[in-house]
Amino acid sequence: MAKKASQRKRPRESALRRPSAASSDRLSGGTPGLPSAPPRRDLTYFAFLLLLLFVIYNCNFRTIRSDDSLPARFLPFSLLLDHSLYLDQWVLPRLAQSQGAGPPSYTTNSHGHLMSVYPIMTTLVVTPLYVLPAWWLSRQSPPLYPYSHVFAVMVNTMEKLSASLIAALSGALLFLALRKIASRNISLVGALIYGLASNTWAISSQALWRHGLTELSLAFLLWALFSVPDSPRAPFWAGLALAVATANKPLEAILIVPFLLYFARRQWKNGLLFLAPLAVMGSLVLAYNLHFFARLLGGYPLSTLGAKGASHLPLLARVGVGLAGTMVSPSRGLLVYMPWTAFAFWGAARLWKEKSPGWSRALIVALAAIHVVQVGAQDWWAGWCFGPRYLTDLLPFFAWFLVPVLASIWARPVLRAAFVATVAIALWVQVVGAFYYPAGNWDGWPVNVSFKTQRCWDWSDTQVLRSWRAGPAPPLLLQQWKSLLQPRSGVPQP
Repeated sequence: MAKKASQRKRPRESALRRPSAASSDRLSGGTPGLPSAPPRRDLTYFAFLLLLLFVIYNCNFRTIRSDDSLPARFLPFSLLLDHSLYLDQWVLPRLAQSQGAGPPSYTTNSHGHLMSVYPIMTTLVVTPLYVLPAWWLSRQSPPLYPYSHVFAVMVNTMEKLSASLIAALSGALLFLALRKIASRNISLVGALIYGLASNTWAISSQALWRHGLTELSLAFLLWALFSVPDSPRAPFWAGLALAVATANKPLEAILIVPFLLYFARRQWKNGLLFLAPLAVMGSLVLAYNLHFFARLLGGYPLSTLGAKGASHLPLLARVGVGLAGTMVSPSRGLLVYMPWTAFAFWGAARLWKEKSPGWSRALIVALAAIHVVQVGAQDWWAGWCFGPRYLTDLLPFFAWFLVPVLASIWARPVLRAAFVATVAIALWVQVVGAFYYPAGNWDGWPVNVSFKTQRCWDWSDTQVLRSWRAGPAPPLLLQQWKSLLQPRSGVPQP
């Protein structure tokens, strides 16, 4: 009986491994050929995933807003209706009410106006989605823009829909990318874990943070690399993906290095194709930065990086504390919020050992460098947020790292049970993030976490459990729309 059982397992395990092995050869350049169009069934799965994730992301009927996303929240309307990138009309009323407080941290002065310190790539990408609402607002008399309750509800709604659409697109596109190197089932599992059992749900889909567009760009990068490894189109599309990611978040420029070396080493023309979109996008970003801020790196206040919390520590100690905190602390740890990533580290180790694809080792080094720089230069706990926010950008790669080991996991009952348990825990955590956080006000009480980062290590009062025990947060967006659409009688009530 044992022999028959093992014989039944072998075909199943080899079948799970076969697509990955074939893809490894293809990605290392062993099998030349032009890409084929995605099968119709894969496109059906793409559409299904896009719709499923979009609906789930909006089921909580609220945004999880942050002041950091305020520029991306208002600027699309400002661009379409006022043809302006200035934040004065959104920020100055707040300053008048705050009795002498300085400008908020997400703004800086430029030509006598307040502007976002953050890159505006996310704003530019989502602005086309705002055309119809902006057109409607422009035709209202008396004007509803910019301070009416109707406009405020529209701003909140558009932010949530835009953020959730970007996040859902990244999950669906990741499926198409993984489909080039793995079976349909494995690709679907990887995309669903990425979309529902990671901070893609609780962070990227809930507000217009920069993480959402970065994830979408890196999912597109994987699609380009896996789809057309031997085609002349591969360097260009990879360069375009990294150009958007870097324009959105300059730290991602570290990822340019391994792929530039990879493409240029194979053929100098490939290197030029890779650099072309980077040069165009870089020139536009440079012109924007110099015009508005007279600085190559734009308005981001580099002098304030790490100005709080652990900044008194030496650099190596700060990096050590940050790496430990973002990995295992109970209220910011990757392995706590998304424990399935432990298996992703195993997959990354296997890719490192097999050196396939050829750029995998350099990519893993670049990803590690991004994280080290991030925790060394910035507040590793990432302010008021749900879980390890800074690692959200890299989640498409973590999902890919699962692919080389999923067959091995599924072939061993103990590993299979452990893996399913870690995914289930991560899914529950994301439900807490989407439907409960920030109930319980863990970030701000009893002490602001930015002033007492030791709270991130307190197992007796974790962010997830505090939010869970506080109960679901109210669906404010739904309530706003109900109040807006509620019929109002013109006859005074007695």
